[in-house]
This record gives sequence, C-alpha cells and structure tokens, in this order.
Amino acid sequence: APRKIYDLALEAFAGEFDGKGVISGWKFAPVQVGVGIFNSTNLFDADSVALFSIGLVGIQQHSSIISVGGITELKNNYGIQAATSSLTDRNYGLMIGLLGNSTDVNKNYGIKIGITNISGKFAKFQLLGIDFFDYLQVGFLNGHNYIDNVLQIGIFNATSNGGVQIGLLNYNENALIKWMPFFNFGFEKEENK
Repeated sequence: APRKIYDLALEAFAGEFDGKGVISGWKFAPVQVGVGIFNSTNLFDADSVALFSIGLVGIQQHSSIISVGGITELKNNYGIQAATSSLTDRNYGLMIGLLGNSTDVNKNYGIKIGITNISGKFAKFQLLGIDFFDYLQVGFLNGHNYIDNVLQIGIFNATSNGGVQIGLLNYNENALIKWMPFFNFGFEKEENK
C-alpha cells in the first residue's frame, strides 16, 4: 500500500518544477499559494524560491522555508514541510507527513516524522517513525539498505548494509547471526562495496 501511495503521488506531480504561475518571472516568492494537484495552479512560478508555501490541496515548489498543504512537493525543503503527504528531493529541515514523507535516496539531511518515511522507491522505508539524517531510524518498522552502519531503534528492524539495531526482532545482513531478538549489529563488509 505505501508503494502505491508513493507512485500515485509521483504521478500527481510530474516531477518538474517549471509550471507557470499567475505571476510569472519572479525567482523569489514571499508567499506561494497553490490550488489543486493535477495541473496545479500556483500564484508564482513553481521554479521560484518561496518563504511560505500554502497549498489548498497541493503545492509544487522549487524551494521553501515553510510549506503547508494537503500534498506538498518541493525540490528542496530548507525549513518545515507539513502536509498529509510530503515529497521532496532533498530535505535539509523538518518533514512532517501525516500519511508519509518521501525523499530521494541518501538525500535526507534533516528529520522526517510520519506514518511512513520512504527514500528512493523503498531504498529505505519506515512505518510509524522518525528518521534522523538517514542514519538513525526510530520507529515501529525500520528498513534500510543503502547507507553503511545505520542505527535502528524499533519493534522490527532490517538492514543489508550493517549497523546497530535495538528492537524486538532484528535482521542484519552483515551480522554474525542475521536474525536476533532485542539487539543485533554488523558492519559493512569490504566485499559488499
């Protein structure tokens, strides 16, 4: 189900930030307002940098400091992005997504809080959790397979690239014993690189 939501959200936004707004040609927008998701209409061009972005249903913006809406898609989040579903290529701030947050692979330089946190089409996933800088996951279900030596704290944890895990059940591809209750650790092996 999270995969389907992710794909639908990507289809809703073409992934391009070149939509023309009612006011065109400005590279800085003090307040960006957007309506709709499909063929979204913004007050300013989507490739502008906004201080505040407010989406009545959805918003698509190149960069923003504060972004709020039903579904928000940013190229760069530099502050707070809060929505039902938050999408961004690179997160440098705080993403709060009621249903989920999504970033490109290895591009979370901030904090993601949501029911689901996804990076790069399930290169990493998380249910009911907080993801700190792509290196620390605290959640119900944590899965990770692209950064070496992550720290996971949750009920269920899984990684294929090593790290330390604290949880009810832990799977670590690089551990001496791959499946362990309560605690497991393993570090990226040279031949896996």
